[in-house]
Amino acid sequence: MLTEMTDAITGADAVSFDVFDTLFVRPLSAPEDVFDLLGHRFGVPRFRRLREEAQAEAFHRMQQAGRQEITLDGIYECLAPVAVPAMVLRDAEYAMELALTRPNPELAALFRDCVAAKPVVITSDMYLPRRFFAELLRRHGLPEVPLFISADRDATKRDRGALFDLVTADLGLPPERVLHIGDNPRSDVEQARARGLQAVHYQTSRRPTRHGPSTPFSSMARGLVRIADPVPQPKTFYDLGYRYGGPAAVAFLDWIARQAGPDGIDHVLFISRDGFVLDRLARTLPPGLLPPSDYFRGSRVSFMMAATDQDNYAVQLEQFLAGAEGLAPLEVLERIGVTPPSDAVMRDLGLGDDVVIDPALRPRMRAFLQAYRPEILKVCRRNRACLFQYLLSLGLRPGMRVALVDVGWRGTTQSALVQALARMLPIDVVGYYLCLVPAAEPALARTCKALLSPRSLSAEQLERIYANRVAVELMFSAPHHSVIGYETAPDGGILSVEDGGRREAPELARISTEIIRGIEDFAAAYTGLCRDLDLRPDPAELAGILTDFVGNIGEETLQLFATVKDFDTWAGCRKAERSLRDYLAA
Repeated sequence: MLTEMTDAITGADAVSFDVFDTLFVRPLSAPEDVFDLLGHRFGVPRFRRLREEAQAEAFHRMQQAGRQEITLDGIYECLAPVAVPAMVLRDAEYAMELALTRPNPELAALFRDCVAAKPVVITSDMYLPRRFFAELLRRHGLPEVPLFISADRDATKRDRGALFDLVTADLGLPPERVLHIGDNPRSDVEQARARGLQAVHYQTSRRPTRHGPSTPFSSMARGLVRIADPVPQPKTFYDLGYRYGGPAAVAFLDWIARQAGPDGIDHVLFISRDGFVLDRLARTLPPGLLPPSDYFRGSRVSFMMAATDQDNYAVQLEQFLAGAEGLAPLEVLERIGVTPPSDAVMRDLGLGDDVVIDPALRPRMRAFLQAYRPEILKVCRRNRACLFQYLLSLGLRPGMRVALVDVGWRGTTQSALVQALARMLPIDVVGYYLCLVPAAEPALARTCKALLSPRSLSAEQLERIYANRVAVELMFSAPHHSVIGYETAPDGGILSVEDGGRREAPELARISTEIIRGIEDFAAAYTGLCRDLDLRPDPAELAGILTDFVGNIGEETLQLFATVKDFDTWAGCRKAERSLRDYLAA
């Protein structure tokens, strides 16, 4: 496309650029979504419909008066009365359009080069006044060029192409020596050629994805790809992070910030690995928006081990064996951070590495774990002592109210931490989740909250998210292994013990880093845009983008997920490689 455009520019004596969706773009799924944003800001229900009706009436009056174009003033003269004065809404629309409209990253440099080489003009069908376009160029440091705006010239491209006649007359050139570049097949291509101009149909490669209903803030999030730098490339993990993980992370963190104050939270703990990118984003928030927070290296496994002692060992043993089918016996110990006996001893017990756990073998495994209890309890005692010191080092003290942030799903990690804390540190733990499913731990009903839950989503939606939960977990993963315990460092500090899995998976850190980079780039651009527009997004609207994605995973994404190997270290084993796609119900 750019090569074709450059060749056409070289062969022309002058060039005309269309504005909206060509030289400039709005980060919205559809241009009319700006009306929804205005309605949200001013609390005017159905503003979009009222604004569209006013524009239709303005066209009717224009035709009656024999004019060729409407104006912004004329539109608001037709607006039905609402609680906000029409002229206030008019000025707000002007300001919002100015704040939203950004140079197209695909064409801005080309425009500058073109201006340096030959005469260039801007030609646009738009009800906004000429001064809007002049201010737009100045604001973004683009060269000022002659402006042919339909509302100012009372002539359009779309109807008979009369605006093009004004362009060629002003340039003093034959029409065939003038090139027009625009996105609209009729007004920018057919009508330009009908008036004798050359024309190039500009078609962007930056298209917002669309699943489910569009809302004001999801429109901004989806449309942000139009101005992204760098542009997210399809079929990459960066693209997934930017388009889906970013909106979910921004929404989740904003929701946490809104909850923490009323809930009296003293400290926020972003649990690993789900909280890695949330912790990074939290460090960019304005001071005071969130209570003191830390990235908390821990997991259900590490807390379960810390909570295990002589008295409850028989009960916890069943947790050690959860999901063990298909694993070798020694892998059951590896995933809880316990060094297994020698290979010879395991073979003598009939539990060598050639054995695979199945229901028939579980009684023998239980007997082995009972016999190996002293060694396992040593690790549990070490984890318990180190976890206590770790919590103190984070500034936690008795009586505090602490938020444990986790992606979801049933609250088992929170339950394990509460069980461990009961033996060491009396603090009140509140769980903050992106999503909780109906079968969450009943005992946690009063101590956990979720952005997405049966209160906000249907049972079918929750079922779909849970079935494809691993796709959500990938978005919130971290470039390090799962934490399964703790140990004391030589300097007396606390180190986390990680489970590298049963198979080498070096690509996981790279994949996670790519996703995080996409999330962070989205978050920086989106929060900056909201700041410019003086808007605070609705968390549920933003999170809905990830919900829609998980419910409609396409084949291209499934192929990308198939390249993610051995993501689930708890269920992973040496003898069988599993891809992320194997876990999905899509």
